[in-house]
Amino acid sequence: MFPGLEAVVSEVVDPLAELYMFRLVEREHLRSLVQMAPTVTYADGDTVYREGAPADTALLVVTGKLVASVVPGGKHWVLGDGRPGDIVGETALFTRGGHRNATVVSEGTTVCVELSRKTLKGASRNPALIALERHMLGAMARRIRSTNTSLKKAWKEVDPASDSSGEASGSAFRRRFRALFGGQG
Repeated sequence: MFPGLEAVVSEVVDPLAELYMFRLVEREHLRSLVQMAPTVTYADGDTVYREGAPADTALLVVTGKLVASVVPGGKHWVLGDGRPGDIVGETALFTRGGHRNATVVSEGTTVCVELSRKTLKGASRNPALIALERHMLGAMARRIRSTNTSLKKAWKEVDPASDSSGEASGSAFRRRFRALFGGQG
């Protein structure tokens, strides 16, 4: 290990060891994870990801906070935030040639472990990466469930009043919804 790298690794391993997802993982495996994946530090207000930019990495938040937002039609919408133990930008690990869906900015000083597909290939040999993958899959399943619930609610709340084309807006919504996701109306 390079001189000085030991101190950096220790500064990241200690907070990682406190995360619930790593509760059963020995420190040596966390140290290995930190040696495989670069540690990055962002200052308050740093833009971490920009909406539309190519996406090929994700971040495991170790300390601090990342805030994701979009600006559709000029209006700023905060989508959510990533706190210690959260993974931000994980879709990039599972899709090739993708782009960022949101702009992510650091709120305060934020330390992260940068994850790539190459890093995850070592998962079968490192219990820390196995725990990380399990955590990521659980988080993605919860997001899918939440999205499904929101879509069901929106489907049920569609106003049957006509839109500007004369078509019932509920019918138009259902037609667009089926075109996006399939299924029966």
